[in-house]
Amino acid sequence: MSQITIRQIPDNIDNRIRQLSREHKRSLNKTIIALLEEALGISENPRRKRDLSQLAGTWDDEYCAEFERNIAHFDTIDPEIWKV
Repeated sequence: MSQITIRQIPDNIDNRIRQLSREHKRSLNKTIIALLEEALGISENPRRKRDLSQLAGTWDDEYCAEFERNIAHFDTIDPEIWKV
């Protein structure tokens, strides 16, 4: 295994790494390795995403156009509802 020296770590990053190390009761070295594995997508226990990023960019032009047609009626304003 190789070693890497990192210099001039900003205080906010240093503080957060130390906090995580304490929370998980791990050494700084193990904490940093876990963070690098997660950031590089090679973690044994990847964090579950809680967003829709896996769906982004999956619609083709035809599907997008159909969706736009189907929701177009939501752009219509009913003047009777907005009377003051």
